[in-house]
Amino acid sequence: MRDRLLPLLLLVLAASVAGCVDSDGEEPPPPVLTPKVLVLGLDGLRGDGIPETDSPRLASLLEGGAGSYSASTQITGPTVSGPGWASILMGVEPQKHGVYDNTNWQDFDRSYVTFIARAQALGFSTATAINWLPIQTSIIEDDVTDEIVLGTDQFVADGMAGLLRYADHDVHFVHFDDADHTGHASGFSVANPDYVATVEILDSQVGQLLDAIAARDTRAEESWLVMLTSDHGGEGTSHGGITAAHRAIPLLVFGDPVAPVTYVPTNGVPGEMDVGFVSHLDVHPTVLQHLGHPPDPDWALDGFVRGLD
Repeated sequence: MRDRLLPLLLLVLAASVAGCVDSDGEEPPPPVLTPKVLVLGLDGLRGDGIPETDSPRLASLLEGGAGSYSASTQITGPTVSGPGWASILMGVEPQKHGVYDNTNWQDFDRSYVTFIARAQALGFSTATAINWLPIQTSIIEDDVTDEIVLGTDQFVADGMAGLLRYADHDVHFVHFDDADHTGHASGFSVANPDYVATVEILDSQVGQLLDAIAARDTRAEESWLVMLTSDHGGEGTSHGGITAAHRAIPLLVFGDPVAPVTYVPTNGVPGEMDVGFVSHLDVHPTVLQHLGHPPDPDWALDGFVRGLD
């Protein structure tokens, strides 16, 4: 009889422990999750590059998250990679950071810092995987990245997938470049089969990274924020203009803390940014908010927090 009662007593004890309350009669607070960030940068990806291609992993970021396929680039410099990636990483317009092309880095105003540097200064571990070398050597500050992968898009995907799966960095930034290469070669257009094929390969590579996060041994103890954006769109085989074809890009915010919403952006006016101007400038403040450090007015950021309470 006693042998039959023992399992029953153990079940009652387990139920009692599971439903325990503190001395005030309240449920204990949920465990604090570790914030983690992955920022995906897809060079040369037009705003229509995701909805008009067979890219389910990319599309899932908006379907289950927040953002827009018609967000904007920065608006005070040409729509080229130098000012684009500087603005994404620093969260300010070219009229502040001083980068207006892909070569004259000596004019850079280093008083504005990247979210990589800001995160590391706050004690977070950082990792980057980058195709276009000047992002690492000329935009991101020296000695602020704890682990670096440089190479082709697939090499970048493989390297970052390994870091996401097995390492323990907090802030990750990935740069893919092949959509830009294809656009220059044969056209920035979803009517171009080569451009479409490249975007669909990027979809698979981004899926590789999302799967690596899902497979982490510590995933249940973490709160992940994933953001995706681009530095510019394009038209014909070029970019750099200020028309919608050059400026319209995706800005997607996905993850554990994100409240789903699709933004309908307004056009920005230099010097008069408001919350309706949804752009790649929003990456920096959103990353810091998720890390528990809401943007400080002294940082003079031009972007806004998206998708987070």
